[in-house]
Amino acid sequence: MDSNSIAILEDYKFSIDSSFKKMDKSMKEFEGADQSQQNMIISVINGDLSQVKTNIGLMKMELSNLKEENNTNKWQESISTLNSKYDEYKSKMSQMKNAKNSINDDPDNIDVRVDMSNMSSQQVIDRGDKILNADRDAINRMKKVVNEDLNTMKDVNKELLSQNEKLDNAHKDLKEIDYSLNRAGQQIKTMAKMYATDKLIMCMIVFILFCVIAIVIFSFVFEGDDDANSTHDSFQNGDNYGTYYNKWDIFVILVISLSFYLF
Repeated sequence: MDSNSIAILEDYKFSIDSSFKKMDKSMKEFEGADQSQQNMIISVINGDLSQVKTNIGLMKMELSNLKEENNTNKWQESISTLNSKYDEYKSKMSQMKNAKNSINDDPDNIDVRVDMSNMSSQQVIDRGDKILNADRDAINRMKKVVNEDLNTMKDVNKELLSQNEKLDNAHKDLKEIDYSLNRAGQQIKTMAKMYATDKLIMCMIVFILFCVIAIVIFSFVFEGDDDANSTHDSFQNGDNYGTYYNKWDIFVILVISLSFYLF
């Protein structure tokens, strides 16, 4: 029954523990920080303390939703422990503020707060001169850094211009390469067409050759004996000598003619 409320309480407790860890880290940084950084750290710790106090108040409100007595007793004890820890961190915070606001009697130290009412006029003037000199030195350092950054930017600008010129040259080279590739592609297409045409012509010639061979073979196989005898007789007849030719002679002549044409 108390599972939802317990989950909410555990979330609040986790958030509080995280805030305590952050405050521990900030307090360690406070020891070696200068005055401006100390002010920032104290502000951050104040925010964390406020968040812890708010979460503890929400835990107390959620505690009333618990039904089982053992759960109520357990979380009451946990809230009491968190309250004690909160008071401990609040005491540490007060000590940090007192250490920060402590007055230093050394007027030459411009990084700390001093009571000027206990200083002579000359000490106040000397302290003011030291502050001005320190500010002047800081401005000079800043000016030096700015000049160095300006020189760096100029060098970078020159390098960018050089790279831009190189890119332009590379772009021109790429255009020339693209033009050469297009010409090469057109030549390859032309060669492919010529090759295809030659192949087609060769196929047609071979086809015609086979057709002629087939016709000759067909005529030899299926022609009757009468034609053969009449042809033979015509060769024996002296009146028509040389007018008729043997079929094998015709076949040989066709083959030799096609061979000369092909090769």
